[in-house]
Amino acid sequence: MALNKAKLAKDIYDAFQSGSASLDGGAQWRTSNKLALAIFNYLIQATVKTTLDPTCVGNGGANASIPPPSGPTPGPITAPVPCTGTTTGTLS
Repeated sequence: MALNKAKLAKDIYDAFQSGSASLDGGAQWRTSNKLALAIFNYLIQATVKTTLDPTCVGNGGANASIPPPSGPTPGPITAPVPCTGTTTGTLS
């Protein structure tokens, strides 16, 4: 999902407005808390794409054993095994 800059701007504005409306000692705390929440809510709406490339070690490597019906013939574990992958998710 695309980041909504207009909502972030409004939330930051509202955070400062909430602090300026009060002269008590908790005004700074409320302002900082609302700023942190505005930033958090902005960031968690992002879609994040992660790519593994080009080589990773998967379970120690590739098993070179020969399966039945020709085998079973034990073989070595060769490492690293080439693998790639892509995943998409959100921040939390």
